[in-house]
Amino acid sequence: MAGEQQVQAEGGSNEQELQRKMEKLVADFDEEVDKPELRHQQELSELFGILRVKNGVVSQLPQDMKDQLAALLPEIDAALKQCVPSQEEAAPGKKTTKMKKAAALNMADCIPCKPKTHEDDDASPSSVVAPLLKRTRDILGDSPAPAAAARAEEDVLYEWTTSYVDEERLYGWDEEAKDVADGLAGPEDGGDDDEAPLFRAAGIFGIHGSGKTALAQKVFIHDRIKDTFPLRLWVCVGPSEHEDRFNLLYRMLDNLGLDTYKVEEVVNNSEAVKKHADAGNHAAAEESKIGVLLFILHATLAKTSYLIVFDDIRAYSDWYTNLLLPPPTDGEWTERLAYGLPKVKKSAVLITCRKEEHARKMVRTGRVFHPPPLRGSEAWMLFEREYVVEARKKWQGRGEYSKEDDRLYEELEGMQKEIVGKCLGLPVAIVEAAKGFALLDIEDDKTRPRAATAKPIDDADAGEA
Repeated sequence: MAGEQQVQAEGGSNEQELQRKMEKLVADFDEEVDKPELRHQQELSELFGILRVKNGVVSQLPQDMKDQLAALLPEIDAALKQCVPSQEEAAPGKKTTKMKKAAALNMADCIPCKPKTHEDDDASPSSVVAPLLKRTRDILGDSPAPAAAARAEEDVLYEWTTSYVDEERLYGWDEEAKDVADGLAGPEDGGDDDEAPLFRAAGIFGIHGSGKTALAQKVFIHDRIKDTFPLRLWVCVGPSEHEDRFNLLYRMLDNLGLDTYKVEEVVNNSEAVKKHADAGNHAAAEESKIGVLLFILHATLAKTSYLIVFDDIRAYSDWYTNLLLPPPTDGEWTERLAYGLPKVKKSAVLITCRKEEHARKMVRTGRVFHPPPLRGSEAWMLFEREYVVEARKKWQGRGEYSKEDDRLYEELEGMQKEIVGKCLGLPVAIVEAAKGFALLDIEDDKTRPRAATAKPIDDADAGEA
């Protein structure tokens, strides 16, 4: 009895220590998150967002997952320190050898499928952050805690998408991904047609949760895309409250390996900006900065063939219109994002948005796609994955969960056609339905006896007393 009490006391102490370490990591991240020089901010924000809202579930984890979490937290701490620049790097106007190496590593991070050497795999901050994010999800899950879900709408954080793709979590749409890839790279049997366009654009549209980002991710890792475009870049644009053209362009340049402090110096000292600033027209000077940033982006991308994915463009405006436009021969480049996208080598842009009309305005003559509903086995694989994840959480502390012994799942499996049909094939509806069923409060749903199978009654049996 005393031994059991000692084990329980040690377990409680370990849980409290894990929670304290998680709280400290989140506090350390909060001190750095608003710094523009913080590298890989999107992945880090998602990772630390999970640590923030899942702190309270540590006590519910089985011991082996607690051990995994204990081993993971020091690695997260080391990754955060690696992504925070030193004081020397943060000082404007200087670019040391160390900074140049960091810029090169940063470029490899934001183009994760870019060919790299084996040495780069171990040195790159991106090769650290993305796997840590996956391991954190595996241990703690990636859905918000119930308390977080109940917060006011204005407090809900936007979940930034990234180029990191877990192929095991993508179901269906193989043919659709091939069609989009052909729309960007040109058909496979196109040959060396001199009249083929050097620059292509395609769009994916659909309502929230229809699978736009998932389809774009499948295209991003498609073999045709990897073979055609040496440089690939994923840019999450985000909702209207996050719409910031300066931030968008600086993120792109930072991802391409440029020193953003040096870029800012060039922008501020450019003739176009100084002309307006000297005249006291600060609004025009700020606008001119956009044009200079687009010029720098154009010069950087012109060196190679590229694919850029602009994901989740919600704050549509004329600035995004007609991405096929070339830059003007004279005047400023402020008015269009298209001016920063060179068309001198075989390159492409893929956008995702919610409205078809916006997609067509952005890609003009390019092809526009809509993710078809998930059906059949692929839809049920998504349902099953999310159901099992939630069911395991529900049964933590009450024994090991087994799908084979889950009577509720057995009944749902027999209704899979109806369930998928009610969800209209929408991935987000399938996911939420799975989580809802898994959290149903059914007493002893694992041990509830299977429904008895009635013995068929034949005519001879029917006549017996």
